[in-house]
Amino acid sequence: MRGALLILALAAVSLVGWAQTAEELIAQADAIFQELWTSEYTPETHAALQARLEEAIALYEQALALDGDNVHVLVMLARCYYTLADMFLTEDGDKKAAYIQGQGYGERALRADPTFVQIEDDQGFIEAVRACENLEALYWTYANWARKAEYDKVGALLRGDAPKLEALIMRAAELDDMYLCAGPLRALGAFWGGLPRLPFGTYRLNLERAHNYLSQAVGRCPEHLENLRFMIEFYLDHIGDEEQIQSLLQQILEAPLGDYPLYNSRTKLWARARLED
Repeated sequence: MRGALLILALAAVSLVGWAQTAEELIAQADAIFQELWTSEYTPETHAALQARLEEAIALYEQALALDGDNVHVLVMLARCYYTLADMFLTEDGDKKAAYIQGQGYGERALRADPTFVQIEDDQGFIEAVRACENLEALYWTYANWARKAEYDKVGALLRGDAPKLEALIMRAAELDDMYLCAGPLRALGAFWGGLPRLPFGTYRLNLERAHNYLSQAVGRCPEHLENLRFMIEFYLDHIGDEEQIQSLLQQILEAPLGDYPLYNSRTKLWARARLED
């Protein structure tokens, strides 16, 4: 009898879950993601924070099953998969697979707009991107795609990814270059500072452009510590300016967590490890 009651109770809970609307699922997922975004990252909290992020992903995917064209959900899934790969996954295969998932959701968010689809059909992807007004879909599609491309930079160039990636992040910068504390400027600096040193073509390492964008990001939003980190990784490491590198590492360690505790706390751990090398 007790076993039968337990089964009935579990079934009731399951039915309640299935009865949730897409809006209810989205509200729960949004709250969890916001909780995660404002949490401090430490090695000790890694597993718990990852579990919360995966819970949010599961809720968003349930909502998407009920409302397959929900742009907010598609954008948040792109952002969540990027965060999962960037912050929590450790194996290259797992990280790349998550970036691929995130890119797919980002592209679905872009193509949820019939105008985007029409322009893409008539004039191609890049022209559709240049006319797009969905900043977050552009940004998170770029973020996942660019990280995926890092696993095969030369192959990505040969496939023609670079012009599409540049179009995505340039359009995001046009719409709001201060999104996520100079996120598009930070990304543009990493784009030009992360390309291979090829002997030909437009899309090769360009330190002048990298420095230009990263200087803007650092100057306008130093409180997002990834701006300082990217200045080190995508410019100063290339030119070997050790004095400036040490100065920025100290600045990272001394800065408050501020409005970006998840990423700032992780960047502080990176800076401390870099100084100890």
